[in-house]
Amino acid sequence: MRSLELFAGAGGLALGASRAGFEHLGVVEWNHDACSSMNENRNRGLEYVQQWPVQEADVRNIRYSDFGTDIDLLAGGVPCQPWSLGGKHKGQNDQRNLFPEMIRAVRETQPKAVLVENVKGLLRQTFSNYFEYIT
Repeated sequence: MRSLELFAGAGGLALGASRAGFEHLGVVEWNHDACSSMNENRNRGLEYVQQWPVQEADVRNIRYSDFGTDIDLLAGGVPCQPWSLGGKHKGQNDQRNLFPEMIRAVRETQPKAVLVENVKGLLRQTFSNYFEYIT
């Protein structure tokens, strides 16, 4: 099974997918320190991480056609700050709202399944119109 991981952070969700039998076509994260951690784990030969193609990039600049459309799972932890119970609660008006990028990835890769991890705050009544729109 082939997967593409976006918003990978230090790789927790990607690790779970690897352990479940998925082969990552890409593990994309923009944060340099998070990518360094994943690369260090890969370089140390840690099981499940060795073959990860870590890509340090902003998802807004990714050409999903490079990954093809033979993807079984598109997974990612879209930034939660716009929806979190803490913070400014700007939701879709927050520049960190990258759900549109996840939707673009879904449209362009046409995966068989999608897994999005986020925070409970996304389900608040304040954001119900947006949540219903993206799902």
